[in-house]
Amino acid sequence: MYKLLILLSCLLILCASKCEKGECTEMGTIKDFSGMDGCGLMIVLDNGEKLQPVEYDSDKPEIREGQRIKFGYKELKDQMGICMSGKMVKINCIEFIKNDTGGTRTGGVKPIKKECVETLDPYSKKWLQDALMRTNAYQVIRYTYRTDGFAYYFLGPKVNLMLDCQGTVICECSSRESKCDDQAKNYSDELVIFEKD
Repeated sequence: MYKLLILLSCLLILCASKCEKGECTEMGTIKDFSGMDGCGLMIVLDNGEKLQPVEYDSDKPEIREGQRIKFGYKELKDQMGICMSGKMVKINCIEFIKNDTGGTRTGGVKPIKKECVETLDPYSKKWLQDALMRTNAYQVIRYTYRTDGFAYYFLGPKVNLMLDCQGTVICECSSRESKCDDQAKNYSDELVIFEKD
């Protein structure tokens, strides 16, 4: 009986370590949801369910819009993110599916770089309008960001939000925090493009 208990314990430990590592059993496609508040690249399962990968079992792989992947994951129920779409998950394993010519499949869709918006009018694009509404901004400042783009900083009474010129969140914090202000200090060519009366 004692030997049987030891044998069962060993099997349970072996199974637990294998299950923790995970196996690549799920299929999905990498999709870019950076137009939605606080979202970025997510995995869309073949049934339409969305997953937010926030942790990886090993080094973070270079995932891109349109890639087909086979992967395994574990849901992280104790974490919360800014993006309110899909489960937050830890990726336990990932394999990129190659087509017959050796390249990674994009599902027939050629990835297109989003347009960089250079504007002095925060009502010119829907994502800019959404940021105005969400923050109830009393001021919007435009900065030169990186070498070829702009950052838009929405200062609101409760929330400050900084977006790049494609609508991707760079920084979000409460108006009492200084982390977005600290981020803005790294940028040049400050220009106020909106101010409430």
